[in-house]
Amino acid sequence: METEKLYKILKETTKVYRKGIIAEEGDFQIDYSVTRAVLELFFGIPYNLTPEAIREKKYKKVDMIFIDVLVDKQKAEERKQQLENVLAEYPQPERLAGGPSYIELSPNCGLEQEGGLRLMALGKVLGLWKIINGKTCGLNEKEAKELAGRGFLMISGYSPGGRK
Repeated sequence: METEKLYKILKETTKVYRKGIIAEEGDFQIDYSVTRAVLELFFGIPYNLTPEAIREKKYKKVDMIFIDVLVDKQKAEERKQQLENVLAEYPQPERLAGGPSYIELSPNCGLEQEGGLRLMALGKVLGLWKIINGKTCGLNEKEAKELAGRGFLMISGYSPGGRK
């Protein structure tokens, strides 16, 4: 795949915003009988918080569970054919058509996980696929985040030219 071209498309069409707070309390289950209270710290994410996101009509916000991705709709449409050309080189087209999770999609495109989430959001806005996660199945934010950490954050499957 032309990873550099894909990164350029993602950089021109998407912006990432951090969701929520820097620290979050929760439980960590060590085994079936032992649970410990933990404090998760989210450092090293150099993004603005979602409430600071651009609020112009030209952007579409996509909730990617871990982050929010804003997609510039006009720039995305302008780059749609280039994106489809890059996706035509996906190493396992049948898996892309079947709907991989971000854990599978990212490395197969030569991306880190954030890049995979940006790609998923861009494709959703362009109508190439839908996003499937715990929230789309009716779960709350905490449950959806837990499942996403295990890989339940995926696309519905790639359809060249967009879904009808």
